[in-house]
Amino acid sequence: MEVYSTEEQQVEAIKSFWKENGSQIVVGVVLGLGGFGAWNWYVDKEAATQEAASVQYEEFVKVSQAETTSSESVETELKAFTTTYGESGYGVFVQLLAAKQAVAEAKFDVAANNLTSALTLTDSVSLKELVSLRLARIQIQLEQYDVALQTLGTIKSDGYIARVAELVGDVHLAQGDKDKARMSYQLAADNDGLAGNDLLKMKLDDLALSSKTTS
Repeated sequence: MEVYSTEEQQVEAIKSFWKENGSQIVVGVVLGLGGFGAWNWYVDKEAATQEAASVQYEEFVKVSQAETTSSESVETELKAFTTTYGESGYGVFVQLLAAKQAVAEAKFDVAANNLTSALTLTDSVSLKELVSLRLARIQIQLEQYDVALQTLGTIKSDGYIARVAELVGDVHLAQGDKDKARMSYQLAADNDGLAGNDLLKMKLDDLALSSKTTS
């Protein structure tokens, strides 16, 4: 199941943005509460917290990427991290890593829980849509087709039109509605979905062949 190949660069970009700009987002709030004295206190406290969270995050990455790791060990580390640093801005990314390990072990229920938690840990529209796309794929694996369609319906960005349409097509095909599946796959193709996506072409070809066979 290919869940994590096409969005990794977007995740890295969002992580870089957070590291560079995260503290600035709350400047107005802190200044409003206590002026520059409060801001200086906040900077010192936030810097210490973010540094500690960063160190723990790097350790979590090592654990999650170790060859001998398991979803159980990752979940143990996840609970320890989120207890202390769940609101640090890294929380959403440790959930994504935990979901990735769960998918590798075909533990889709666990992955769905991780991704659902990730959605609650960010206000970034871009990151929410990326997580929702992954969650929808997991929901399809779990045969939660109506839920998957609801999840896909929350993704509005133009850049995701092809991916969303293809997944909607997968749902319709799994439900036995080949006509709706073909329409969704064609929508994906019409929005550059065929670029580097041989699987989508195969889906369209298979449906075309099936249509000829039954006609």
